[in-house]
Amino acid sequence: MARLSHSGSTSALRKKLFPNGFAGNVMRLILETWDTFSIPKVVSCETSITALFRKALIAAYDDGGRKWLCFVSLEEPCIEPNLGTQDGRNDIRFYPPSHARQTIFFTAECKRLHVTTTSGFKSLANKYVDEGVIRFAEGKYSSGLPCGGMIGYVMDDRMDQALQSVLREIEKKKWRSRLRLQAKAKTPSGAIQNHRWSIDTQHQRPDGQFTMHHLLLGVRARRIL
Repeated sequence: MARLSHSGSTSALRKKLFPNGFAGNVMRLILETWDTFSIPKVVSCETSITALFRKALIAAYDDGGRKWLCFVSLEEPCIEPNLGTQDGRNDIRFYPPSHARQTIFFTAECKRLHVTTTSGFKSLANKYVDEGVIRFAEGKYSSGLPCGGMIGYVMDDRMDQALQSVLREIEKKKWRSRLRLQAKAKTPSGAIQNHRWSIDTQHQRPDGQFTMHHLLLGVRARRIL
């Protein structure tokens, strides 16, 4: 018998229903929208950037006359599938046609990178992996689904350095059972090959193989007064 998730759908069914190319559609929408996105200088925290970006994503979807559904929700509670307990929160979810507010979705988890605080510079690549990638790899996020997205806000626009920091952190932790990395990380991502600051990682979860699409986005150039 197929294993049931907390939603009542089997993993096999949800993977079968996940549309081919949907992840690529989402990642391209994110990148295209970011290219015209502006962030007020006073906005610096992760959740505020994501909240503003969510509004821009919805507007870009509507303006583009797209046919696949982009229902975008913010800060969805993440429920542990076996115990029914809350374990973190997802940042943005995208739903394909005919599955709004249901169990077929693409989650994009957003984390800051290269942050300068009062105590100095912080790469935050460790937080990106520990509180983002590993939660997907363990099945805490996107349980029963074949793929998900990680968005890295590079606060100082040093994209090459941020990319290498993330790759080093993944390499450093690849032997940990929680990461469940199947092969060496690949860049650029197959979903957005025209963006060199992107990565694909493959993880073997208890519910099957999971593809993680990573996209790094520069913040400084998007700043406005």
